[in-house]
Amino acid sequence: MLTLRGDRFTCGRATFSDSSPFQLEPTAKVYVRVKFGNLPRTLLVQIDTGAAWSILAPDVAEAIQVPLDSGDPAKLSTRFGIKHGLLVKVGFTFIAEEGEHLATEGTFFITENWPEGLNFLGYSGLLDAVRIALDPQANHFYFGPGV
Repeated sequence: MLTLRGDRFTCGRATFSDSSPFQLEPTAKVYVRVKFGNLPRTLLVQIDTGAAWSILAPDVAEAIQVPLDSGDPAKLSTRFGIKHGLLVKVGFTFIAEEGEHLATEGTFFITENWPEGLNFLGYSGLLDAVRIALDPQANHFYFGPGV
């Protein structure tokens, strides 16, 4: 894995996809595989360092039985307009093809009327707490626990 000044920087590496499985945008984005709760499969989610919060589609939140009563009310401006929902802590795992998986948690915005399967890992409350690095020539996504 990657090191920084001799110290371990990341614990895992995975291949990322740079094309949308949802055909929403023609431009390249970074999509990585993660596992939420007891779902039997991994999901492809978009890394979005410009997003204020991570977003979890309501079908996934329901499938992993996110306790919505523990969420804080929030409003978020999205490409689909202003959405009202909840900010909730959700555990998930970055899946490694090399090295170790990384189990962590993040704050996710959950709202109704959100497209099924469209999940984002945003900066606040998630990416700001882990270490990530990209090798775009090899489509490698590196990840590790925060300091």
